[in-house]
This record gives sequence, structure tokens and C-alpha cells, in this order.
Amino acid sequence: MKIYLENRQEAKEYEMIKNLETGSQKPAVKESMQYAVYSRQLLFITHCLLLTAYCLLATVFYGCAGSKANRKEDADIHYKLGVVHLNERNIPEALKELITAVEKYPDEASYHNALGLAYFAKGLHDDAIKHFKKAIRIDPKFSDASTNLSAVYIEKKEWDAAIAAAQKALANILYTTPELAYFNMGRAFYEKTDYVEAEESFKKAIKNNSMYLQAYNSLGLTYMRMNKDKEAADTFRLVIKNAPNYADAHYNLGLVLIKIKDKKGAANAFQEVIKLVPDSEMARSAKGYIDLLK
Repeated sequence: MKIYLENRQEAKEYEMIKNLETGSQKPAVKESMQYAVYSRQLLFITHCLLLTAYCLLATVFYGCAGSKANRKEDADIHYKLGVVHLNERNIPEALKELITAVEKYPDEASYHNALGLAYFAKGLHDDAIKHFKKAIRIDPKFSDASTNLSAVYIEKKEWDAAIAAAQKALANILYTTPELAYFNMGRAFYEKTDYVEAEESFKKAIKNNSMYLQAYNSLGLTYMRMNKDKEAADTFRLVIKNAPNYADAHYNLGLVLIKIKDKKGAANAFQEVIKLVPDSEMARSAKGYIDLLK
């Protein structure tokens, strides 16, 4: 029925147009029919224009999305190369690749964090801080970047800033290596001579990683400053038991044994230092202590 009615309508319009051509239609009707025909043509053209515009917008959108994806993929290659160079301590090449990665795709937090590490390794602390902060702005829960930022502040002797950055890292309960942030907090508190807080921080680092020997060593040094010499000696011995080649622990054990008048034990500890790192400044200092103990 629908087709029949449409065909009748078309036949009627055809007859009316024919009458227009022959002049048999009244002028008023002629204008009305011309308007009807023009309206259909205009509607058709409008639909065509809208379809064309939609196609153009779709092309631009997907083209831009594709371009962004390509830039991310290209930047990721430079990032991975930069990390390889960074791990190999080839800092100039690491900087070259990581700067390129950031330029190509500046919205990736991990790129800024890696570039910050490269600048840190180069001794360019302000540039390192800039990129660690950028990484944190992009991803506020990027705890590694906050911990790295705290390490730079320690190098700059900005203890309070270091503590604040470490605390921000620890605010993320999903942080997988909180011992690093606790260790940095301990170092900052130690330098501030706040040994109670330093002790607490190093203990928390050890609680989160029972094999974090550097934290044990720093805890031993803290005990020495607190005049807890027995605890210090026990801590250094624990480090040496788990890492016999840890020269710093032998050296520190020697120092604390001097304090508790164990000259023989101190001399043995310093001898180990000389054996492990014979050409170092630490070895020369150990030899000096041995001479004093004779």
C-alpha cells in the first residue's frame, strides 16, 4: 500500500510538472510545484553535504589518532634504547634517546622519569628535578618518580624536601618497593641528626625488604651516633654474614670495635677492608687505623 501511494503521488507531481511546461497550470500552482521540486533537490544536496562533512571529520579524527599512536610507538623505541644506555652507564647516549622520546611524546610519565635519572647520573640535578616533577604531574601515583626526586634532594642537601618527596611516594599503598622511600627518609633524618626518626625509617626499610643490606649498614651507623655500640656491632656483623665482600660494613665494624676497646677485632675488620678494596681511600684510612692500634 505504501508503494502504491508513493507512485500515485509521483504520478500526480509528474502531471503537474507537465502542465507547468504546457502552461495549463495556474501561476500560483506553478510556483508551488516549483518550490516542491526545489525543496527535494535542496534536501538531497544537504544530505550529501552532511555525509561529506561526516566523512571528513572521521578521516581527521582517525588520522590524528593514528598519528598519535605512531608518535607513541616511535617514542617508545627511543625510550627503550635510552634505558639500555642508562643501564650501561652510557649517559650521553641515554640522554640523546630519552630527550627524543620526551620530545616525540611528552605525555608519558615513564619517559620523564627515565630522563630525570639520566640527568641525575650526569650531575644535572635541577634538570633531574624538573623531569621527576613532570612525571609526577602526569601520574601523581608514580611513586618511583617521587622516590627518585627525594634522592636528588638528598644530593642537594635539601633534607625536608627529600622527606616530603619520600612521604609522597609512600602515600601510594600500591607502591611495590617502599623500602627505597623509607631508606631515603632515613638518610635525610640522619643528616638532620634526628636519629630516632632515622632509626625508625631504616627499620621500616628492612621490614619491607629483609635483604636490604644498605639499610642495615645505615642502621648500624645510626646506632653508633646514638651510642648504641653493641647494637651497631651486631648490625654490621649481620651485614657481613650476608655480604662478606661489603667493604663498608667491615670498615664501620672496625670503627665501632675501636669504641668498645676491641683492638684485635678492629684490626681484623680493617684488614678485610684492605683485602677487598686495596687501592681505595677507604683502604688507606683502614691502614692508618691499624697503625694506630699497634
